[in-house]
Amino acid sequence: MNLWLAAAAIIAALTTLIHAWLGGREIAAPLLAAERLRNVPKYTMYYCWHLVTIILAGQALAFTLAASGHASRDLAIFATAGAGLFAAWSLGMIGGFRLRPAHFPQWALFTPMTACGALGLWW
Repeated sequence: MNLWLAAAAIIAALTTLIHAWLGGREIAAPLLAAERLRNVPKYTMYYCWHLVTIILAGQALAFTLAASGHASRDLAIFATAGAGLFAAWSLGMIGGFRLRPAHFPQWALFTPMTACGALGLWW
């Protein structure tokens, strides 16, 4: 068992739960309730919301399989790279759009996931 990849799996699973539960209440529900937003953009964003949920759950599964030795190291590389890109994109949006880091906290979940994945690949 690779404990660093297991830690990344736990962080990914927690991220999935936070996204689905808290984010669903704070982001997805108000999006669907927005009356001034046309249906195509509204439901495209809602579709993307669920794509993110699927990707997050897939990352948790990928890290779990890699940590337990039931999958190739390549799967852990892919999951770690994805987490790193998500962290970078979050931080880039914070800087580019002058958002408050506390109001756009995805970086705080993807950064430790990336670090644990990278340490798991290194050791």
